[in-house]
Amino acid sequence: MRHKKTLFAISIGIISLTFMPAFLWAAEEPGKLVMKTIDSGLAVLKEPSLNGPEKAQERQQRLWEEISPIFNFEEMSKRALSQHWKKRTSEEKKEFVELFTNIIKDAYIGKTDTYSGEKILFLREKQDNKYATVQTKIILNTGTEVLVDYRMLNNSGKWMIYDVIIEGVSLVNNYRSQFNNILLKSSYEELVQKMKEKKGKEEASKK
Repeated sequence: MRHKKTLFAISIGIISLTFMPAFLWAAEEPGKLVMKTIDSGLAVLKEPSLNGPEKAQERQQRLWEEISPIFNFEEMSKRALSQHWKKRTSEEKKEFVELFTNIIKDAYIGKTDTYSGEKILFLREKQDNKYATVQTKIILNTGTEVLVDYRMLNNSGKWMIYDVIIEGVSLVNNYRSQFNNILLKSSYEELVQKMKEKKGKEEASKK
C-alpha cells in the first residue's frame, strides 16, 4: 500500500510541475514557480475535454510535451548513474539520458489518471546559490499527508528540477541503487540492454 501511495505521490509531484511558460522559469523564484505550475497542472487534470479512458493517450502525451522541458533529465541521469557516468562516451551519455527519460515517463506519467481532487500545499523554500529546495505537502482524499520536496538547479538562469523527494525518499537515489545493483553483477552494456528491453515492452503494451 505504501509503495502504491509513493508511486501516486511521485506522479502527482511530477505532473504538478507541468504547465509553465519557459520565460517564467528564470523570472520566478523557485517556490512561486512551483506553486503556479501546480495550479496550472491541476487545472489541466480537471479539464473535461481530456477526461475518460479514450482520451488517456492524448492526455498523457499533452502532459509529457509540457512537463519535459522543466526537468533537467541530463542532470538526473548523471546523478542516477553516479560514478559510472564519467566513464561513458558522449554518445553513450546521450543514449542513457534518452533511455532514462523514457523510464521516468513510462513509470509515472500514466499514474496521473488516478488524480481525484488531492490538495497540494506550499510549505517553504530554501535557496543556496544555484540550488533550491521547494517543500510541499500533498493531502490525499483519505486524509493522509505526503511530503514532497522538489530539488532544483539554476542552470544558465533557468530553475529546473533534478530530483523529487517523497517522504525523504529520493527518486534519483532510488534509480541509482537499482542501477548499481545491476552494474555490480553485469556490464554497462547489459544495463543499457535491460533498459532498451523495458522500453520495448512499454511501447508494445500501448499498441
